[in-house]
Amino acid sequence: MKKIRTKILLAFAASGLLLLPSCGDWLDINTNELASTKVEPGYLFNYAAVNYSGTRMGGDQYMSIAWPAQVISDGDYWYGGDDFYTISTYSTGNTWVSTYASVGNNLMKAIDFAKEAGDTNAEAQCKILFAISVWGSTMIFGDIPYSEAWRIEEIKTPKFDPQKDILYALVDLVDEALGLIDTSKESSITSYDIYYKGDMEKWLKLGKSLKLRLLLYLANHEDVGAQIAALVTEDKMLASNADTFAFPYFDTAGNYNPNYALYEVYPNLTPIWNAANPTVIDPMLAVDDPRIPFYFDPAETDENLYAGIPAGADYFDGSGNWLDEDGNLKISLLNLDFYCQPDTPDVLFSYAELEQYIAEVYVRGLGVSKNKATANTHYRAAIKASCINAGVAEADAETFVTGLKSLADMSDDEALEAIANQQRIDMMIRPLEAWSEQRRTGYPVLSVPSRLASMYPGVINRWPYAERETLVNGNAPQVDGVWTKMWFQK
Repeated sequence: MKKIRTKILLAFAASGLLLLPSCGDWLDINTNELASTKVEPGYLFNYAAVNYSGTRMGGDQYMSIAWPAQVISDGDYWYGGDDFYTISTYSTGNTWVSTYASVGNNLMKAIDFAKEAGDTNAEAQCKILFAISVWGSTMIFGDIPYSEAWRIEEIKTPKFDPQKDILYALVDLVDEALGLIDTSKESSITSYDIYYKGDMEKWLKLGKSLKLRLLLYLANHEDVGAQIAALVTEDKMLASNADTFAFPYFDTAGNYNPNYALYEVYPNLTPIWNAANPTVIDPMLAVDDPRIPFYFDPAETDENLYAGIPAGADYFDGSGNWLDEDGNLKISLLNLDFYCQPDTPDVLFSYAELEQYIAEVYVRGLGVSKNKATANTHYRAAIKASCINAGVAEADAETFVTGLKSLADMSDDEALEAIANQQRIDMMIRPLEAWSEQRRTGYPVLSVPSRLASMYPGVINRWPYAERETLVNGNAPQVDGVWTKMWFQK
């Protein structure tokens, strides 16, 4: 039992940030980044991959996005500020370092070395991972340096490019990568490729899938239907869960998923910080989703009860909604076996995600004729893949999706909301992607938690820029606040 009898203020440090073992450790990850001369591209590629997922899955990004974006709830049990829309300078600073040093700079150098060696496949691998990293950064900050970035010897204070231009540039970069891939040749990045082990057929599928994602992030405001239609009709993107692009962690010390490393330090507190949010669990409860017991633990007061706690709600608010008189939880915590194991991977692009994108394309008619029956085929394929990935037996997953209401029987808006809800469910432990999808689609509709309503005119849509950049670069745009929408949003 995880009885909570007293609320604990975790004042290990004035900011509360030293709770996360990752934060302080990663602040200096770029110490020698710019000193590298000429090394094997694979080594730099692998180093970038390790650092990118370490940032995504550690204290710098995971909880600092999951809580304010209302993907996971903390019951006001975290003393640090993220759930109050106050993002730590460690998080912003380390994410910035990831983009421009430990990940970005190393991949740029790896690209140069691959070009020198004439290894087009290695060059393509680096460009695709680079595009994923930059997409993540613009989803967090909005306008960021791109065209003048990673040229520190020439330009000390790069301009901040508009998000629209960055997304188009990333589409072009992915096109370059796709044109470089030669599946008949072996890449020099094989053993260092922790994702696909140099399987260029899979990299080709990933590149095309990533291009579709990027185009959808343009599609709210730009006419990119022809490019979307070309990808969807060609049908050479991720084809099964086996194609999912994920960084693997391992059950060996030093190779743990950062969330598990945090759990090792705070085994009694980490579960309490990760409670079910209604935006995820309520749509699952509505259809008796078989993923529920894999995602969540039942309430301590009733082994048959699964329930969420809204963002901003306090376990100790005296309402009796969340705890009984003995301190037993009346809501669900996330199942540690699902999200917090040593070998829980960092999924960067899933097959289920792709199938929902294709379903959306057919509902919206983006470059193709609207066809909700076709959309439903992809919608169900996505949910089935997600269920199997969560641990649901294939037969049970098939029975579940067959019984779901067809998108063909919904209005367009209802169908788009259903797709968005399923993306969010699948992405619950991928908070960056879940947050990005919510802002792109507008679903689920979120509101500012009541305790923040007097301080913020809208929900969080961005992080503040890293002080380490704004203090030295006067080109950083001025935005009203974290509630200011980004260009790509609906």
